[in-house]
This record gives sequence, structure tokens and C-alpha cells, in this order.
Amino acid sequence: YLMNLLVYSLIPLKLKTKGNPNKFKNFSLSEDLSKAMVGDLLGDGHLRFNKKGVDGKPKPNTNAQFAMTLKSKLFVDYLWKEIYKEICTDTPPHPWPNPISGKEIRQYHFASRALNILSQIHSHWYKWSELLNKFIKIVPSNIVELLSPIGLAHWIMGDGYWDNTSKTVVICTDNFTKSEVELLISVLNSKFNLKATLQKRIKANKEICWRIRFSSK
Repeated sequence: YLMNLLVYSLIPLKLKTKGNPNKFKNFSLSEDLSKAMVGDLLGDGHLRFNKKGVDGKPKPNTNAQFAMTLKSKLFVDYLWKEIYKEICTDTPPHPWPNPISGKEIRQYHFASRALNILSQIHSHWYKWSELLNKFIKIVPSNIVELLSPIGLAHWIMGDGYWDNTSKTVVICTDNFTKSEVELLISVLNSKFNLKATLQKRIKANKEICWRIRFSSK
């Protein structure tokens, strides 16, 4: 583990570019990657516009960002190497914060290239919040068409856990609204015949959020 930290600490955080970048100008995602991304976006994956554009404006394209806890390192490596390799550079997932900073490492992170196709996907998964002055992730209204068995698997692997108390799987959908979580539950029922209910959770700051709890049956 310590050797891994040493190796990753020597890797510059600037993404390495390789080959002709113009080949990504009209790039489209493969079917399997698209299906996986739906599940990962329902979880901890997100799309982000680079703020370091011309004249202080964001760059026109966005990239995909993936970060998971230390215990999920094998899954992060799998995503980078097997699932998202067609849109990523050769820079492997790295610890965050960087070990050089001396701060406690909490996650492993990697990002894709900035692509026009990802900007198109961003328009369906995010809306601008005037209150927060930033984009917030939402559940697309056509999620029933988007979510596949592959996406469901990625969603559970990325944001699900086994609850020993109730002997079932729970998915952490804390950042979505109650109505969005109810929509997801209806999709799980109608498309996969999976029974689930809302699970209320109160955070330390007293904020109420909602999770999906599958029926143990």
C-alpha cells in the first residue's frame, strides 16, 4: 500500500495527452460505456466543465470525473482500465489529496478527456441553480429508457451497500430530491421487477435526505 502511494505521488496530476486530439472532435460513446455511465452518474460520478477557459470563461466541453473511497480502489482501477479507457488518457487513478500535500488520503480519482459528447450528456443530467450558483445533478426524466442492467450494476457497485440489519441492499441517493428517488423506485419496479421503498435519513446538519431500500424478498 505504501509503495502504491509512493508511485502515485510521483505522477503529475496534469493529464497526459497522447495521439491526435482531433480524433475526439466528433467522438461518440460505445453502447457499453454509455450504459455504464448512466449507473455511475446515478452514483458518485459527475460531469464538470473546466473553469480554466479563455478569458475566464468555462471551456465548451466537459469531462467525466470519478472518485471513490480507498476501499473501492480495485473498482476505480477497473472503471479506468476497462470501462472508460476509450475516453481517458494514460494517467492512472491517483490518490486524493495528493500524498505530497501531507494530507490524509481519502479517495482515488481519475478523469476523462473533455469531449463534446459529454457536454451533450451534461445538459440532460444537470440544471443550473441560481441559489447555489452552480450546476446540480438531477435524474433525467427519461431515466426509464436510459437505465439498463449494466447501469444498475454500476449504480449498486458505486453507491450501494449491504445492510446487515435489514439483510438487504440500500442505495445512497442522498443528493437527489424525494420525487427523484420515487421516480427511480418506480423504474426499478416497472423495468426490473425489483421492489423498493424510500428510506428517510437525517444528516448531522439536520438535513433530510432519501435512500432506496430494496425489499429483502
